[in-house]
Amino acid sequence: MINSHAHLDFDNLNTIAENAVALVPSIGKQNWIDVQMYPYFAFGIHPWMVDAHTQQDLDYLEYLIKCNNPVAIGECGLDYLKDIDKQTQLHFFNSQLIMAEKYNLPVIIHAVKATEDVIFLLKKHPKLIGEIHGFSGSEAQAKQLTNMGFYLGFGMQILNQQSTKIRQIVKNCPLEFILIETDDHVNPNDLSLVAQEIANLKQIPIEEVVQQCDNNAVNLFNLK
Repeated sequence: MINSHAHLDFDNLNTIAENAVALVPSIGKQNWIDVQMYPYFAFGIHPWMVDAHTQQDLDYLEYLIKCNNPVAIGECGLDYLKDIDKQTQLHFFNSQLIMAEKYNLPVIIHAVKATEDVIFLLKKHPKLIGEIHGFSGSEAQAKQLTNMGFYLGFGMQILNQQSTKIRQIVKNCPLEFILIETDDHVNPNDLSLVAQEIANLKQIPIEEVVQQCDNNAVNLFNLK
């Protein structure tokens, strides 16, 4: 079972099971080195971290991408819930989209209260593919993104019965565009709970969910 987004390098996380596969994204220069100890990793600058980075850091990020083998650029994106200058966020996000296009890599996108702006920017880079991780947008935005070839990542939030909007989106979204993840959840092995909940919502066997979501991750991130 492939965990498409797990911050395994965070101190509070339990170890992932030996037979599990995870993609470990970075959040900025503070863990670009750490994520490289995992077989599948991504380099990026998280929108929460943009104030701690400079143009020089963006240049170094590109150097790392050229010299190593990340499976994606990320975690990058926009978060308008945070009190962080929008123009700064947009500059760092767009710079990373340009890199992803240049090096033919998928993007792992964090979008909170900013999905419309994310879609607007992605339309300027029509060759890009990627994942909107921890998707929290609307049903219409979900359809728009999947029509553009983007995958939607869902994690522990769908286990909350109160999350009716997201649960409905999971139910309606084609399985061919779904990825499963645990993000910074303390136990990445709870990924099976996410898969089971998707199976319940779609009323299909969990084996079908796992097989398709694994295929989606392999195809998107070109996993070997």
